[in-house]
Amino acid sequence: MSDVVYEQLQTLLLDGVIQPGERIRVDVISRQLGVSQTPVRESLNRLEAEDLVTKTHLIGYSASPKLTPERFEDLFEARFLIEPYCSGLAAGRHQRVEVEQIAGIAADLRARYLAGTMSYGAFARKDAEFHQAIIGATGNSYFGEIFAKLHCHLQLFRLLRDSRVTEEALEEHDLIVTAIRQRDTEAADRAMHAHLTASRGRLRSAFEAAPEPAVATITPAAAGQPEATHDATP
Repeated sequence: MSDVVYEQLQTLLLDGVIQPGERIRVDVISRQLGVSQTPVRESLNRLEAEDLVTKTHLIGYSASPKLTPERFEDLFEARFLIEPYCSGLAAGRHQRVEVEQIAGIAADLRARYLAGTMSYGAFARKDAEFHQAIIGATGNSYFGEIFAKLHCHLQLFRLLRDSRVTEEALEEHDLIVTAIRQRDTEAADRAMHAHLTASRGRLRSAFEAAPEPAVATITPAAAGQPEATHDATP
């Protein structure tokens, strides 16, 4: 139950249904999802660890602010340092099972996205899984730990709801997978660098565009409960 609540809240945050800075009332969420407050609090603690939620003494939980332009550039600076190099390492070191896992994630992303069965929040989580799998294929656990602490995909996917963010990424993923599968370390490095460059360019426009209104509903986590719209008023 805690996992279900966690995924629903994470999706609402990524989709912008819960706006940055908006207060999140545990009792309200609990009623809307038809669950006790315990899994809601557990989920909010997990989201706090991912920097999607902040907790303030005597006030409670609220959605974290979006990345500032400065933090955005800092995050990509760190990604450019880590990910292209790790992609090259993965190309040279991967085990067959690892490259098949990476390719499988990319294929699943494409199939579910084109079929229209994947929400924006779910795409963000799967995209993060793709990048994490590449880091994992280096065989160096320190890179994995460093990358995990960035929470980059959860932060970046909150910036801009634009079809280019997802559609163009699919083509870029395929190039990365091909280079890794062929054990071409230089091509893998270049493909990841190109992917990050394109991603940064797409997402930079978020700081120029007006925010889009988000409309969605919370689906009750407990069976048989009626649906309810999000309400986080104090």
